[in-house]
Amino acid sequence: MDKIYNKILEKLNKEQVYLNEPMSKHTSFKIGGPADIFVKPKNVDELKFIIDIAKKNNIKTTIIGNGSNLLVKDRRNKRNSYKTRF
Repeated sequence: MDKIYNKILEKLNKEQVYLNEPMSKHTSFKIGGPADIFVKPKNVDELKFIIDIAKKNNIKTTIIGNGSNLLVKDRRNKRNSYKTRF
């Protein structure tokens, strides 16, 4: 995942990209284990960029929006998760 993390940092700020981020911080029910990489893109271009990286590397992704009414497993989520607010 370090390779993917570094690739994402080529275009996004460190404040937007988190490793092993607990999903419980981003869901309305406050549950969920860590996502391998959690990204907060600021615009559509950034979202396209990170989705393209995920596709090229066969990484499953989840876009969570505000995280309302979302149930996430407590064990590790072997995927990238994106929280959109734009």
